[in-house]
Amino acid sequence: MMSNKTTKTEGKLQASGTSVSGFSTTDVSAQRHLSDKGYTFEGVSTKGERLVFFVRTLEITQGKSFPVEQYGGGGTAAAIFIDDENYVYNGKSGKINFEQFDIKTEKVKIFAKFVMFNESGEKNVEARGEFTGIGQSNKKVLDEKGAFKVG
Repeated sequence: MMSNKTTKTEGKLQASGTSVSGFSTTDVSAQRHLSDKGYTFEGVSTKGERLVFFVRTLEITQGKSFPVEQYGGGGTAAAIFIDDENYVYNGKSGKINFEQFDIKTEKVKIFAKFVMFNESGEKNVEARGEFTGIGQSNKKVLDEKGAFKVG
């Protein structure tokens, strides 16, 4: 069994549609999750907002897209936005596209266009991210239904 690998991720994650001012950060991370067989790509803004993508497969290649679903099986992606008041929005439709995915150099570029929702309504979001450096973890990040665990 492979152990956790701590890697400093550099890059940026930006999104429009999340809030009035949008989302932008250079506080990003990318992790390969062996226990859940997938990858997380996330960022935390200076306002405390958090945008997370979890792709439910280890088989990512450049140019490949994955549908956004809150609960899904292999080959789908979760998209979660937590605003500065800790309200959680879950992605329900759309897709995430890997414009670049190079496991050797650990360089990733994503573009996502999706709809997310919570009890207060829906938001149409577009996000772009660049990540260099992918860590590795055995920590479980999915619940029994396949949804990303917030917290």
